[in-house]
Amino acid sequence: MKCSFNDSRFIAELFFMKSFCCLGRALRKCLACIYCRLLDDSTKDFNFSVVPGKLNPAFRKLPVAVNLFYGDPMLQVQHTLGILRELELDRHIGPVIVITKGDFARFPKEDFSLDLHFAFSTFGIDHDLDGGSTKSFLANLRKAQRFPQYKYSIEFRPIVCGINDGVETIDFVMKAAADHGLAVGYSGLQGKPAIVKQWQEQGLDFQPYPGYRFGHKKIIADYIEERLQDRAVARQVSVFRKTSCLMSFVHNLERDYNAHYFRPNEVGCDNCPMKEKCFHFRDNLGDIAIPDGLIPFRYEVVFKENHVCILKKKGICEFPTDDCSRIRGHLIKVFDNITTSDVRVIKWLTGMTVDAEFEERPYISACWRWQ
Repeated sequence: MKCSFNDSRFIAELFFMKSFCCLGRALRKCLACIYCRLLDDSTKDFNFSVVPGKLNPAFRKLPVAVNLFYGDPMLQVQHTLGILRELELDRHIGPVIVITKGDFARFPKEDFSLDLHFAFSTFGIDHDLDGGSTKSFLANLRKAQRFPQYKYSIEFRPIVCGINDGVETIDFVMKAAADHGLAVGYSGLQGKPAIVKQWQEQGLDFQPYPGYRFGHKKIIADYIEERLQDRAVARQVSVFRKTSCLMSFVHNLERDYNAHYFRPNEVGCDNCPMKEKCFHFRDNLGDIAIPDGLIPFRYEVVFKENHVCILKKKGICEFPTDDCSRIRGHLIKVFDNITTSDVRVIKWLTGMTVDAEFEERPYISACWRWQ
C-alpha cells in the first residue's frame, strides 16, 4: 500500500514521528550538522500547519513538536511562532516542544497559554561535525531565564562512537544540566541507509559501537550508558534514554505517554524517576474504561502474559530484546489494518500498547477524522 499526500485512506494534514505529532516545514538550510538524520528532509516539500485538534477533538491531548523537520525552529522563528499561536487558539492541552540548537535570543517575549517546552540540543563538544557550539548552548540555557513560565530540558545527541562519548564531554553536559536544574535526554547516532550513503559520499567514516550496526535505532554501548548514569548520579541529574519518558517527567504526566513501561528492561525503567508512576498506571489499566468512539477501529482490550511484539514476530526488528517477547498487561487488540502512526496515537491516548498488524507510515488512517 503506497501512501501519498492525496491518498484518501490517510489524513495527509498530520505527520507523525516516534514521539510526536509534528507541525512545521522543512527548509533548504539548517545549522550544517554533518551527521544529521534529517539531511534527506531538506529536499522534501514538508509543510504541516493544521493543528491536530481541528481534525479530532481528542487530538488536543497529543504531544506536538514544532518545526522538528530540517531547518532549526529559531532559523524560522516567525513560522514557529505562527504555529504556537494556532495551537493556543485551538486550546491545545498536550505537551508542545520546540527542540533547538539555534539562538534562543531570537524568540520574543511572548506569553503562550500552552504546556510549552524548549529542549536545548548539544553535541557536548566543539567539533567540525556539529553546527552548534558549547558557547551558544550555554548561552541558550542562560537566555531561558527570560521565560520562567515554560519548561526546559537538554538534548544530548547524537552520541557518536569515539567522538563525543568521553567522560569529560558527558560531565560537561551533566554539569550544565545540574547548574540549571534540567533533565537530559540522550541517544546514539541514527544511520538509516540513505543517510549512511550521504556520509560515505562525503568521506565520513562514522562507526557504530562494537557489536552493533547502523539502522533505525539510535544505539549506544552499555559501557557508555554506565558512564552517563555515573556522571548523572554524581551531578544529581535525571537522564532519559527515551524522549517521551523525559517529556512525561518534565510535564509531570501520570505516565510515559509512549507506554515504554511495557519494555522496562530495554528502556532502563529501574533508573527512571517515572518508574513508580508508570508501573502503577500499567498495573491498573484493567480498571480504565476507554471512552466510546475514541478509537475508530474494531478492537478489544485483552490481557496477555507473554505478548510478542509484531516486529520481532516478523523478524524485522534490528535489535530485539528479551522484553520484546514477554510483554505483560492489558493490550488493545485491533482487528483492522492500521499504520504505525495509528499505533502511536492509540498508545498516547490510552496508555496501552497495541496488538495489531500494521505497516510503517507517518500518517494516521482517515477514520480518525471527526465527523
